[in-house]
Amino acid sequence: MAKPLSYYCEYEPLSHDEVSERADGLLRIFDCYTEHVGISGHDIVYSKGDLSEIVERVDKRKVYFRVFYGKEMSERNEVSLYCFWILKLSPFFDVSNPDIRVNVNFAIYFLLKLIQYISMKSGEKITFTHEYVVSLKYAFAFRDISKEAIMAMVETISGTLFIE
Repeated sequence: MAKPLSYYCEYEPLSHDEVSERADGLLRIFDCYTEHVGISGHDIVYSKGDLSEIVERVDKRKVYFRVFYGKEMSERNEVSLYCFWILKLSPFFDVSNPDIRVNVNFAIYFLLKLIQYISMKSGEKITFTHEYVVSLKYAFAFRDISKEAIMAMVETISGTLFIE
């Protein structure tokens, strides 16, 4: 029997302040990335509109998870979605080195740090080979990878190495 419309969540857009707060959180993670790789933050420009769009799209997907899967989205899936939208909308640009794929590199940094964090919480230590990172960089830069593929990749890597 079909469920009544009242069963389904209706998406309530985030307030402007909440979008700004979450976008600022992304920028803080991006600052960690630039510090890690030695890029001057002064050389990076970004689109606040694209960051806001990314935050809103991820938030909408959280509601989708609740409605269609009946559960809350995991941290792994949330970061995977942030990375997908960073790759698609490319909100960052390095003016001093326009050839660098700053969005690809940041998305990889974000995903790998998440997986390392999850492994650390379970008492494991994980490292990634240079070949793996190069392969991932190529895939993120040149292949058409779906949201679901990125989520499955992260779930598979983190799920097969340790149990939360």
